Amino acid sequence: MNRFITLLKTLLINNLGISAIQAKARKNKLEYLKVLGLGVAIAAGVAPSLWLYSKILIQGYDLLAPLGQQGAILILGIVMVSSMIFFFGIFYVINFFYFAGDAQNLLALPLSGWQVLGARFSVVIAYEYLTELPFILPPLLVFGIKSGASLTYWLYALIGFLLIPLLPLSLATIPTVIVMRFANLGRRKDLFKILGGLMVIALAIGYQFLFQKSGINAMDPAFLQNLLTDQYGLVNLISRVFPSTKYLGLALISANKVAGLINLLIFAALSLLAVALAWLVGDKLYFKGLVGSSETTARRKMLTSSDYERFGKGSPALLSYCMKEIRLLFRVPPYFMNCVLTNLLVPVILIIPFLLQSHNKQEALPWEDLISQPVGQTILMVVIVGAVIFLAGSNAITATSLSREGKEFFISKYIPLSYKQQVQAKLLSGYLLGIIGAVLLLIGAIILMPLKIALIGMILAVSLVAIVPIIEAGLLIDIFRPKLDWDNEQKAVKQNLNVVFSILFSILLGGAVLYIVIRFIHSPILAATFMLSCFTVAAVVFYYLLMTRGIEQYRKLEG
Repeated sequence: MNRFITLLKTLLINNLGISAIQAKARKNKLEYLKVLGLGVAIAAGVAPSLWLYSKILIQGYDLLAPLGQQGAILILGIVMVSSMIFFFGIFYVINFFYFAGDAQNLLALPLSGWQVLGARFSVVIAYEYLTELPFILPPLLVFGIKSGASLTYWLYALIGFLLIPLLPLSLATIPTVIVMRFANLGRRKDLFKILGGLMVIALAIGYQFLFQKSGINAMDPAFLQNLLTDQYGLVNLISRVFPSTKYLGLALISANKVAGLINLLIFAALSLLAVALAWLVGDKLYFKGLVGSSETTARRKMLTSSDYERFGKGSPALLSYCMKEIRLLFRVPPYFMNCVLTNLLVPVILIIPFLLQSHNKQEALPWEDLISQPVGQTILMVVIVGAVIFLAGSNAITATSLSREGKEFFISKYIPLSYKQQVQAKLLSGYLLGIIGAVLLLIGAIILMPLKIALIGMILAVSLVAIVPIIEAGLLIDIFRPKLDWDNEQKAVKQNLNVVFSILFSILLGGAVLYIVIRFIHSPILAATFMLSCFTVAAVVFYYLLMTRGIEQYRKLEG
């Protein structure tokens, strides 16, 4: 157990950046103030979104309280957080358990499989607490304050906060460890790792498919009547996504009763049992999945004259550098999983629940009447464009473009390509992949609802322009604060605050423009014109900054 604690402390210090901050603080005591200022800046950036989220929860509480179903806002927050941890936990587990640079080093230490996996699992849990906080804290506070909750409720809420990530992360860990056990077989280990990660994600989506297809028809009159008359009708419905969350929801709702304590104990038992099972599977299979994962095999292919001719063919320098960026994103597993796959997978995850909802084909879907009106079309345009903007800001392609080069950044100083062309190539690679995500979202919308050609054209035009200032800002951020000192690819993308700043910028810019549209514009044509104008101006401004201040800073950087 002492070895486990020692390893856990070491991993926490290294991965949370504590040692790096302490080292810098020895030379400059203001380093602590920088960290504090960064935290304040991030908090200020997310504050408007949290305020809006809390306002919606308050209105939901007031609406559901007369029906006695105000507890639904609690279970909604718990289920939302659990789902996020489950899906994104798969990426965390694959990256941190298998792609971390120190993974191979731990094989030589006198540690068992459960100790190494358990320590890494605990570090991921620490990250998940930070992810969980802004989503679960508002519903806990709203319900507690509005209901005048007792001290017992707040104690249960704290315990629940600590327990929530355990079960979904365990469910993400078990299939990942099993699949990755066999991912190192064969010569193309990177390819097998990527395919293994895709298989785990496919299993997660398959679970949602089977769950929703076997569900109750939400439009059934008897079901709707029971939903509104049963005190825990909404709680039971929402918790079907993660059945175990029902027990925590009931524990918080009935905090002053014995039933509340019983439900909390059941939730704790299920969570700890899932962790024990994940660690047991890890003890048996984790090391076997790590052994040989860093080895490579030479292909020893005999080159023919046609191969030499193909390799010797020239191509435009800008296009070649752009293709180099794209190939790197697809070939390196951490880059593919964190940059490319999220860009492709998020639209699919958002669309699948709607596709799987069973409904009577004779009846119109709830949103079909809405989108037949100009106001509804404007709202739909705002929703899709907002999703495209957030996707472009969170995919980390341009926000880690320089960071991904790491200690090899000095090569960019010597290649026969100007800094301007290098920046343009990085922008182009991010834009091409951003287009794919935007098109996938639009295709999903077309499948779900009958959209007119004119509306599709306007949404596509606005989306293609809206991507540009987001990726430009991401690249500008990375130029001014690149993370070039890392020992494994995962740290370049997963532990890079530039991605957070890119997300915050996308929320601020997109939120400001889209709020004005929702508040004042109710015509799709006027809305599209306004958004195109705003995003075009923003794109021109940031391109100018990139070509002036950005190039100047690029020139000063040293690998």
